[in-house]
Amino acid sequence: MENKAPSMLMPALIAGGSFGFVSGLPLSNCACCLWAAGAGFLAAFLYSKNCKSSGAQFDTGKGGVVGLLAGTVFGIVGAVVNSVFSLLTGGLDIDSMREAINANPMISDPQAAEQAIQIFESVGPMFFILIFALIWIVFGVLFAALGGLIGGTAFKVEATPTDTGGGWSSNPPPMSTSGDEPPPPPTAPGV
Repeated sequence: MENKAPSMLMPALIAGGSFGFVSGLPLSNCACCLWAAGAGFLAAFLYSKNCKSSGAQFDTGKGGVVGLLAGTVFGIVGAVVNSVFSLLTGGLDIDSMREAINANPMISDPQAAEQAIQIFESVGPMFFILIFALIWIVFGVLFAALGGLIGGTAFKVEATPTDTGGGWSSNPPPMSTSGDEPPPPPTAPGV
């Protein structure tokens, strides 16, 4: 009989929350996908330790699931932290947005740049915060699941059998249900 698997919630909350907070900070959010993969990997590591102590099995598939959960937490926490910093520092101000678009050497069409600014003015900064949060969550889930799959492969744990109290550690030998004697052993031909 296999031991009951521990909850994936705590490893996902710890890994996703801590990496999500760090990735939401202004200077570290440029490596968002790397932070997300790290969250999934850490969640897989923490969950494998829980599985090892409880005797439950941990494999690549469970690593992907715990990474997916950690990615969800990562995306939500990272998006909230980044949005708060953007609102506090004025990162979503129309004038600073105009300066950033005009300073970008990749934008060669000033008419397209002006259209982007007009769209931003018409829908407001909260719309962009929500779109950005959704993108952050989607990429967080994808990359954290990948990190969890890698962690599931790296930290694989085999299940340990449990003692049922009958003296046998796994499957007991089959018992005869009838009261008859067992059949005699086979004899060699020609005897």
